[in-house]
Amino acid sequence: MKWWNRLLSISFARRVYKRRCKQINRYLLLVLAIVVVSACGSTTTNQTQPRDSQTVIGDCRLVSHKMGETEICGKPQKVAVLTPPMLDRILALGVQPAAYAEAVDLNIQTYDNPTEQIPYLGQWVKTQPVSVGSRDAPSLEGLTLLQPDLILGEEWQNNPYSLMTQIAPTLILDDYEKPGDFWQTTITGIAKALEREDRLEELLAEHEQQIVQARAALQPVLQSYPRVFVISSNVAATEITLRPLSNTVRLLKEIGFEVVQPENVQRNLGKIEISAEILSEVEADSMVVISAWDDYSKHFKNGIKAEDAMPERWEKVPLLNSLPVSQQDRVFFVDYYLWGDTISGPLSDKLILEALPNLLLDSMKEKA
Repeated sequence: MKWWNRLLSISFARRVYKRRCKQINRYLLLVLAIVVVSACGSTTTNQTQPRDSQTVIGDCRLVSHKMGETEICGKPQKVAVLTPPMLDRILALGVQPAAYAEAVDLNIQTYDNPTEQIPYLGQWVKTQPVSVGSRDAPSLEGLTLLQPDLILGEEWQNNPYSLMTQIAPTLILDDYEKPGDFWQTTITGIAKALEREDRLEELLAEHEQQIVQARAALQPVLQSYPRVFVISSNVAATEITLRPLSNTVRLLKEIGFEVVQPENVQRNLGKIEISAEILSEVEADSMVVISAWDDYSKHFKNGIKAEDAMPERWEKVPLLNSLPVSQQDRVFFVDYYLWGDTISGPLSDKLILEALPNLLLDSMKEKA
């Protein structure tokens, strides 16, 4: 059997060798593509050069972002967005994406049916953007082959910024640089880069009008049930968190609700993990449960929303089902992808503000 073991060893070594060769070839292709793009398209680099050394048609402007300042010349035609919030912002500004990195990797090449493939925002996508992987690991190779005019990403992403700047001017943004920051902060630089500052003024005015309309529609709820407790939970109800600076909390406050929080809970800018027992200590008139799957990618592809599965699980947990808000049918389940800041921007705000009256007023009709 020695000859057989030797044969197996050789076969295994060949497979490892071929796999390593593929990885090396892919890396070399990426490096070569970046070099070619840098050599042939130096005017698209993110590094600022003296204006008299550039031959660019159109105006140039410096745009501030988390990594410093980037010079953008002309009007970008091919924009690559590396997260859903960035997609939200450019669509709201009237710009279509050339490439997109979704929340999860859908293993597709092109979003040829964006209405079905991109949750919530797909209805506004009129192009067929190239897929560049997921937001957690955007494909540098895909970006290099596309040769975009502008790349938009977020600070939390573990992207090699220096390499991306060799592909195209790159803006790295952060909605939560300081408490109270939301899309209104970062969209200013995006609008400047895209030469859509006129549209930005309209967006801010539209948002204020949407708040006014939602407040008027929700007056009966505001008067009878003003205190709202907002939590995030997986469908199994084993991981419950607070996000005191989330978009949903912000919108509820802007409408006029009192968003209550547990006492003696340490505050921070991110998620705050709490136990289910703490829920019974909070006096609230209503509870909004932002529901999420543990295996998000699986259900994402199947189109199954956690908000539809969560109520049955909630009823089976005695501690949760015994809460006063549960007994009064004042617990509202919503989808994490939209309500939990997977998306955030003018369009997601619009969708939430349109959904809130239907969500909360229907319960009052049932009571009546």
